[in-house]
Amino acid sequence: MTAEENYRLLMEIQANRDFLLLAYRQNPELLRHAEPGIRLLFGLPEQEQDAGPSGPHVEATPNQQR
Repeated sequence: MTAEENYRLLMEIQANRDFLLLAYRQNPELLRHAEPGIRLLFGLPEQEQDAGPSGPHVEATPNQQR
């Protein structure tokens, strides 16, 4: 792959990541059943049962490390 192709691929991956994080942010039910790594991005406990009776608070902004 050329450098330009690699760059385009990285931009596509980032766009897909941003879309998925937006979907999780807008859908608390989806976030409640997310994988531990996704839950950590939103500052939630890794396991759903660790979230307590009120469930996750999804207004947190995920860490946008690029």
